[in-house]
Amino acid sequence: MTKIQNIQALRGIAVLSVTLYHLSIIEQKYGGSISILPKLLQFGMFGVDLFFIISGFVMITITRGKFQNQQQALKFIYHRIARIYPSYWVYSLLVLGVFLIQPTWVNSTQENQVDIMASFLLVPANTLPLVMVGWTLIHEMYFYLIFFILLLISAEKNIMATLIIWTAIVIILNTFVLLNNPVFKIISHPLTIEFIAGCIFAVVFYQKNIRFRVPILLVMAALTLALSIYGFYLYQNITEQIDPTNWWRVLVFGTPALLIVFCFIYAEKSGYILPSALIKIGDASYSIYLSHILTLSATGRVWAMFATDSISDNIIMLPVLLIIVLIVGIISYHLIEKPLLKLSHRIA
Repeated sequence: MTKIQNIQALRGIAVLSVTLYHLSIIEQKYGGSISILPKLLQFGMFGVDLFFIISGFVMITITRGKFQNQQQALKFIYHRIARIYPSYWVYSLLVLGVFLIQPTWVNSTQENQVDIMASFLLVPANTLPLVMVGWTLIHEMYFYLIFFILLLISAEKNIMATLIIWTAIVIILNTFVLLNNPVFKIISHPLTIEFIAGCIFAVVFYQKNIRFRVPILLVMAALTLALSIYGFYLYQNITEQIDPTNWWRVLVFGTPALLIVFCFIYAEKSGYILPSALIKIGDASYSIYLSHILTLSATGRVWAMFATDSISDNIIMLPVLLIIVLIVGIISYHLIEKPLLKLSHRIA
């Protein structure tokens, strides 16, 4: 399997999940007194954890046979930087423009505080980046940095042991060392375990030639998703918190995300491919991810100007907003992300 189509489709599912979660917030903010989207759409934050599992799997996939090779390691980190930063900077500049003109529209949950330098560099800070979803990219860049080091120093035959050691370090730091430092918080964050889990699964996948019947995998994926949603519901009702944090998040979102990736990667090995529409959305998922909050915020404000505070208004506008998000993201993918990636490849 050279290119795994279901990975792209899962990226599409992940970005749609996150978008629906934020769409539910936009409805509450701009959709009048009547909300039609269920509270359970908050489960859409699960998409972030799905992205992290996928990222770990992909890192092993693209670096097979390239360990302890300085040239390949440098090539790896260059392409990761070129993949993340240029498109991210475009949207950071857009949000910076908004921030300079109307500061109250940016980071309202943190008293409109932004560390602009840390935001553009994607380094840990005490506030969210200009592009709010950039907090996940800070984790990604940390993953890539550590993986770059592993490519330099670890033999490929020892990668499983190295990943287990990394897991142990994260658990020890998170459990026994308490430092209120943004860099340490990233290093010791349980979300790192999701990335490592994706890596470990990839190692096993490529070492063991195993196949499963597609119907069994699809049923397993459906049951896993249902149990995750139920676990999320229980967590909210027991703790009275909106989103799971730390190890609870790994349990409620990360573990099911790993099982779902497992199911659909092995399903493709047995010939089952997810719908092509999801693959297309997955291709543009990074651009959709970067642009969707800005798009939803802008269109939500326009919606509020003309909303009639009725169910019919929400029924019409919510699908329209989702379609606009996808259109903007796909256009951004073709006009911004792809040209910037091509430019980075020419420079390399």
